[in-house]
Amino acid sequence: MWSRSFPEREPWRSRSINKNVLQMENPMFKKSPSFLLRGAFVAMVVLAGSAASPGLADEALAKLSVGADPDFRPISFTGPDGTLQGYDVDFAQSLGKHLGVPVDYQGMAWDGIIPALQAGKINAITNMAITDARKQVVDFSKAIMRQSIVAVVKVGSPNQSVGPDDLAKLKVGVMTGTSASNALAAMPGVSPTTYNTIIDAYNDLLLGRIDAVVVESVNGSYLVESQFKGKLVVVDKPITQEVTLNGVALRKGDKALAQIDQAIDKMKADGSLKEISMKWFGNAANVPE
Repeated sequence: MWSRSFPEREPWRSRSINKNVLQMENPMFKKSPSFLLRGAFVAMVVLAGSAASPGLADEALAKLSVGADPDFRPISFTGPDGTLQGYDVDFAQSLGKHLGVPVDYQGMAWDGIIPALQAGKINAITNMAITDARKQVVDFSKAIMRQSIVAVVKVGSPNQSVGPDDLAKLKVGVMTGTSASNALAAMPGVSPTTYNTIIDAYNDLLLGRIDAVVVESVNGSYLVESQFKGKLVVVDKPITQEVTLNGVALRKGDKALAQIDQAIDKMKADGSLKEISMKWFGNAANVPE
């Protein structure tokens, strides 16, 4: 649950990792019926000793304990056998291998992640968008992913070439707390309907309740190809010109940052990051240099 020891309008509260301009409460945003924020994939590095100890940053890493959102394909989701799967799960396994520590998983709601990190209950959040606002409260590793914000529309709709200047005239859907919702919050005149899951947004798009869904390119491309092929299409031109970079977030001053950066460098050098990207996205375009 959200920690009330932190102001409700802190700039990092939004889910978005590329998440450029963080969304605070915006009266223009209409809420969908369900109000639960989705979690997202979280890597929690549990160190030797008590996980809540404030001095853990100086100790050697002992375990990579990972939390994941079970409903955010292809980043993380529950597979047919009931286990967590997805890009972030494979990334955490590889990161743990390169760090030389074991990996396990547990659920974690996104809205309490940064307070938990700052309290020392967890030591890292993986695949979080690197933003100026978040840099004020956490340190980031080197980038592990890059992506843009795109629009998804129905096949055959008149909005096949929708751009940022068109959104104010359309009924737009977006998943709450994402980089995409942050991008829309910065666009004057855009008043989107927000959803707790991206699947709910796509279903409303198919039913004609909205005209377009704005989403991160990785998620949009994967779901359209795997679940909505022939029904929905990703608009070629991005909604924003900025490219979002994602990284691993640590507490301010955490000395584990150097170890994480070294492991990421090894994953880039030996092709591990590209291999994981190819497995889940069919290309390595989202792997930063």
